[in-house]
Amino acid sequence: MITIPATTATSVRHCVLINLSINTTTYTIANSFGPITYEGTTYVGLGHFIGMNEIQDDLRATTAQLQLSLSGIPKDPDEAGLGTWTSYVSLILNSKLKGSRVKIYRAFFNNNYQVLTDSVSLRFSGYVSNYTLADTTDTTEFNDSYTCVLNLTNVLGILERRIAGRRTNATDQKFLYPGDTGMDRVVLISNTAFDFGKPYTGGGIPGGAGSGINPVTNYNDITQAG
Repeated sequence: MITIPATTATSVRHCVLINLSINTTTYTIANSFGPITYEGTTYVGLGHFIGMNEIQDDLRATTAQLQLSLSGIPKDPDEAGLGTWTSYVSLILNSKLKGSRVKIYRAFFNNNYQVLTDSVSLRFSGYVSNYTLADTTDTTEFNDSYTCVLNLTNVLGILERRIAGRRTNATDQKFLYPGDTGMDRVVLISNTAFDFGKPYTGGGIPGGAGSGINPVTNYNDITQAG
């Protein structure tokens, strides 16, 4: 359980700090009316952050999921927070977004936007599992709006969707057992039709030469009664 100590400040505000790591680059966002500095990192106030759904608290470990909405409106040339990217749309479309690490904090600060460090708590820690780009057209004003929705999930959710086991193909077989050719003909066999029960028409003795099995010349159709 997280215990937030009492504060002597006469006026306390709170905000959400979002730490999003994509391709080794960290982007920091907040829903405050100004930049917030926490542990030496500045979180850009408002800007492109639209909102997120309610964070779920459970007594036991569950597959908690969360949706984070970001504005797709291009930023101003002097606006901070996105580095060299012009918008979150361009960032998402040109990055390997799935699997990116996300941390969300709840922070309390005073009227001077100074964070009460002892009152910052981690509310969510997980990864980007999927994303959606929503395009909305206003036919009255003749303009478009874009929203980037990130679907977040925790580690437990990722583990539940993990595919256990292995594939029965030559690549997986040689990865585990180099030089083993036991699975090399799996693709050929999987596309071959076998007529089980059909009379043998090949040469030699069924079962292979020297197998000790006598050739069978009379086959009964077991699908017919009698």
